[in-house]
Amino acid sequence: MIHSSRSLVTLQPARQAALQAIMTVENARQRGARLSAAPHVRTFLRLLTGNSRMNTTVAQRIPGLNWDPKHRLSSLKQVEEALDALIASHGEYCPLPLPVDVQTELFPEVQHSRTERRKQRSSLAFTRKMRREERALAHHWRLRQNLLGQAVTELNFQSPETVSRWYRRWADEFDARELAPAFWHWRSRFASLASLDWLRDAGEPLYEVMHEISFIVRGAGEHILERERWLVPNKLELRERKL
Repeated sequence: MIHSSRSLVTLQPARQAALQAIMTVENARQRGARLSAAPHVRTFLRLLTGNSRMNTTVAQRIPGLNWDPKHRLSSLKQVEEALDALIASHGEYCPLPLPVDVQTELFPEVQHSRTERRKQRSSLAFTRKMRREERALAHHWRLRQNLLGQAVTELNFQSPETVSRWYRRWADEFDARELAPAFWHWRSRFASLASLDWLRDAGEPLYEVMHEISFIVRGAGEHILERERWLVPNKLELRERKL
């Protein structure tokens, strides 16, 4: 702590008296001197007012105390004891009946330090929250990408006859724009669906495309459907259908 004589900012008399009282008592203890009861507040009052005993006039000179002689909820003795505890703790402990304003006047750095610590804790808590949310979002994105990968894998095992069922299964899970790239890549394998490209170029939604596929499948000959069934990588379902 910077001594008042070396400070670049002139200290308020009450604050200067509080700091001087702390130094005086600590020096006396180091010398092994005998201390009076409540030495911090007695020294503080003497330095501030010239009177080491608390009375109404002295109390009214303590900034932040705002002492009212008609106050009946606490006595001057209680105020004196609380003030001694405040000064002895270097402003860290502000017991009742002292108002916090007294702590702020005598030890503003304590309030500032606590405010800074609260800001740091708040900033740290916010950072941790954001990191948790980022991890949760990244986890959700990975799960969704895995699920989309599953949908694409299933699409690869569809023929024009079964693709509408595939779409109905996944349409509630994914937006059509997420399914569209994989679908149009899949479509390129089937010559019977070449006429759908104009729907893609026109930006028609997938459910309209699926509706059009149902007409194409109904109008296609069995030999075309059979040939395109064999374009599907997984032949197990087709073998089971023939058994």
